[in-house]
Amino acid sequence: MAQRIKETAVVHEIFGPGKKGIRVLVWAIYEAEKMLFEEKVAMDDILVTKDIYPKVAKRLGKDGRSVARQIERLGNQCWETMDSAQKRKYLGKELKDIRAPKDMIFYLAFYVHFRQGFYKVLERKPQLLFGEEDPRHGCN
Repeated sequence: MAQRIKETAVVHEIFGPGKKGIRVLVWAIYEAEKMLFEEKVAMDDILVTKDIYPKVAKRLGKDGRSVARQIERLGNQCWETMDSAQKRKYLGKELKDIRAPKDMIFYLAFYVHFRQGFYKVLERKPQLLFGEEDPRHGCN
């Protein structure tokens, strides 16, 4: 099985190197990044329960519902584990709360792709939410 090195590294930066059972989150981040930045699907059009969780479940040979629960649990654990500096780094600003654990998938997919926090990227490229990215406007 291919290693998702960038995604795995980010998850380990948050949890530490000893965290077990992160593969489902790593693959969810990968699938989100692929849909957003390769397939150019608008973030608002991605339904994690329909578009991401089943792909992860199939890839890992697991039940879809258990994968969904694992990813959501890990998303919540990411949020709870992050300190203020990590929230600013990975999210682009410090939030009081996230709307849902699935948001962590998108936050981390943006970070893996741009090496900048989600909200920092959106300040420069708000069209990414709606699938109208103009390739002439890089995010450096």
